[in-house]
Amino acid sequence: METVRIETTHNVALQVEVATIVDRGLAVVIDWLLLAGYSFALVFFTNKLGVDFPDWLSIVLFGVPWTFYHLLCELLIDGQSLGKRVRQIKVARLDGGQPGLGHYLLRWMLRLVDSMFFVGAVVILFNGKGQRIGDLAAGTAVISLRRRTSLADIVAKQVPDDHRVTFSGAGAISDAQAALIKEVLADTSAARVAAINKLAERYRAQFSTDVPMGPEQFLRTLLTDHVFLTSR
Repeated sequence: METVRIETTHNVALQVEVATIVDRGLAVVIDWLLLAGYSFALVFFTNKLGVDFPDWLSIVLFGVPWTFYHLLCELLIDGQSLGKRVRQIKVARLDGGQPGLGHYLLRWMLRLVDSMFFVGAVVILFNGKGQRIGDLAAGTAVISLRRRTSLADIVAKQVPDDHRVTFSGAGAISDAQAALIKEVLADTSAARVAAINKLAERYRAQFSTDVPMGPEQFLRTLLTDHVFLTSR
C-alpha cells in the first residue's frame, strides 16, 4: 500500500495511505452515474410534463452540474465528491493544512488535462504518491480514510490485561488523535520536544490527574489508556 508524507501543524510527519487507483476510478464511476441519473431524470420529467426550457436555462440545468460538480462537492463536503464519500477517500493537503478554494480550483481546472488519454491515471500510477497532475500543481493528494490498523498496532505494543487506567475519559479521543500522539512520541527530529509539549498542553485541559507527570509520560499514559478502554 502506497503512503504519502503529510506534515501536521505540530511539525510531525505522518505517513498516510493514499487512495488506490481502483478506489479513485470507482469514485469517478459513481459520480458519473449520479450525474447521468440526474440528467435522465430531468429529461424524463420535462418530457412527461411537456415543459420546453429556453436554451439558456437548458445549458444551466444540464451544463452547470456536469461542469462544476467536483469543484462544488469538494468545497462543500470537505474534499469529497459523493463518489469519494462512498469510497471513503478525500483530498488532503501535503502540508497538513485544510485545502481551500485555490487548491480545489486548481485541481478542477486541470481535471480536463488529466482526463485526456488517461494522463491522470498514468501519472497516478508512476508518481508514487497517488497524485494526478491537478494534485501535483495544488500540493494535494487523495488519501484513504479507511482504518487498516488495529488499536494495538497504534501503540505497537500489547497493553496488559491488568493495566490500571489513569484517565477514564481517554476512550473519548478518536483513533486519528491517538495515531497523532503515537507519531509525535515516535518522532526523532529536532522538533520532537516542542511537539510533545504542545500536544500535551492541548490535552491537559481535557484530562486532569493528581499524579504529577511530565509531558511525554502524560501522552504515553493517555495513549495506553485509550487503547485499553477502546479494545475491551
